Amino acid sequence: MSTYAISDLHGQYDIFEKLLDVIDFSENDFLYVLGDAIDRGPDGIKILQKIKDTPNMDLLIGNHEYMMLNSIDLDGYSEDLPGDSAELWMYYNGGDETFDQYCSLSESERKNLVEWLLTRKLTTLIDMDGRTICLTHSYFNEECIDKEYKDCNNRVIWNVVWKTPYRYDLEVPIDHYSEKDWDFMIGHVPVQRVAGLDVKLQAFHEQNVLLIDGGCSYGPRNVLDPNEYGVICIRLEDMNETVVTFASL
Repeated sequence: MSTYAISDLHGQYDIFEKLLDVIDFSENDFLYVLGDAIDRGPDGIKILQKIKDTPNMDLLIGNHEYMMLNSIDLDGYSEDLPGDSAELWMYYNGGDETFDQYCSLSESERKNLVEWLLTRKLTTLIDMDGRTICLTHSYFNEECIDKEYKDCNNRVIWNVVWKTPYRYDLEVPIDHYSEKDWDFMIGHVPVQRVAGLDVKLQAFHEQNVLLIDGGCSYGPRNVLDPNEYGVICIRLEDMNETVVTFASL
């Protein structure tokens, strides 16, 4: 049995399926997706449904799922966008394709999907042989660890899914992480924006933080070198790293 973590698939279902094949993912394994399964790419809703319907997969909420939940009608029956994040989601963060897919679902499918999303967590702690690994989309708040999204304060949620050591406009000091006796695994910012281009695609490690966003948000058609973008998967038992790039599709 292996426990895996990936992040920021951004609607790229094909590379998700390719990764599962590469790691030979089975019913004896478990996979955490650290948020941002949706938006920018073509198949975000399909990815959410795959995770929801697979008992040994789970999703942590990222800023894109947060924008979706803060845009749509949470009863799941309406195709309106009454929430405060609707403009930010639809026009600036690639939510339009996701919303079109969402509206194509039946009313019961939409309701079930929303109910499932509302019960996902923001952050969870995993014990690996006495070593604590904190899985979260980007930042953390101890009052929301292992609590469902619907039970967390909205402002706290915003901080957890948006703040990061790797964006100047949303910056939080990395020392906030190193103050904890945990290893952190996060996404949210592509490693290419931190490590630079023209380098091997791999996780970025700083202090006790491992950044595993492989840049799926760019999509295979919007990159100069498809070998430099894709999905980064970490096996938590030994921190072994598997990378699948767009070039492999």
